[in-house]
Amino acid sequence: MTKAIFFFIACLLLLLPFVFTLEGNSFSAQLIITTPFLLFLGIPHGAIDNLLYLRNNNINNIQFIGAYLVFIGLNVALWFTIPCMAYVLFLLLSAYHFGQSQFSHYLQNQAISFQALYFLWGVSILSALIYLNIDDVYIIMDQHEEFAAFKSLHQKNVLRFLFFGSTASSLLLMIYHGFKNHIKWESILMETVVITLILVCFYLMPILIGFSLYFVILHSYKVLKEEYNFLLSEKEINSVKNFFLLITPFTLFSIFGITFLFALIHFNILQISYGYCLLIAISSITLPHVFVMNKFYRLFGRNQNT
Repeated sequence: MTKAIFFFIACLLLLLPFVFTLEGNSFSAQLIITTPFLLFLGIPHGAIDNLLYLRNNNINNIQFIGAYLVFIGLNVALWFTIPCMAYVLFLLLSAYHFGQSQFSHYLQNQAISFQALYFLWGVSILSALIYLNIDDVYIIMDQHEEFAAFKSLHQKNVLRFLFFGSTASSLLLMIYHGFKNHIKWESILMETVVITLILVCFYLMPILIGFSLYFVILHSYKVLKEEYNFLLSEKEINSVKNFFLLITPFTLFSIFGITFLFALIHFNILQISYGYCLLIAISSITLPHVFVMNKFYRLFGRNQNT
């Protein structure tokens, strides 16, 4: 059992008595609890995208940041013009990214069967999050006008099919890769335990708290560790302190940007809810981040094989 899994279980057990004291598991209370963790522990795993992407690329830092901001701007524009498309795009990219990061240390090949596992595992996680908390999702959509636009995308029968279908397909693909000797059988067993723990977490916890536990502990921490090991092997850094100094500037910049947006909402300059603003901000950061990490995992896999 890894430290991350142990910590995940410990947090789950410690938080269980606390979450039941939340008044109706209100969305606002969840947002207050989870936002600091998403900002200070979730955002840092994408704070060195520029450093990772610029390796073996003929562009400079300013060009990269400019392109990154263009992607963010286009995504924000999409949210305000065709929100349903922006939402679906966010979920699809997130699904692939979550699966890719989960299996990055097993599968360095970019074959279709590997990419299918990445995507289906991510769909399993995200569809479970929504399906197992569907009543809370409907309450959120009824209480917040912006989220009501997504109601047609959350049909219970469709979510049930996606959840069970993607989960079963993920397990079958893991077994297939086990027979192909791409993944050791003990690793398949461990990954089955991990996905079971995540599903239990999503079932027991309110939607934002459950997702934050997964995102911060099992996703962001893992990615940060991989980035640290990669830069250490490439002699870009020589200590945890150096790594911390690398991720700090863009982490603070992102947090400042989201805080600024929240201030605009507080003073009624920006007429959207805090939750919807956070969703747009995270999805806009995720869009370019997914493409950067796809390139990184190719470098990371090459680095592991040398």
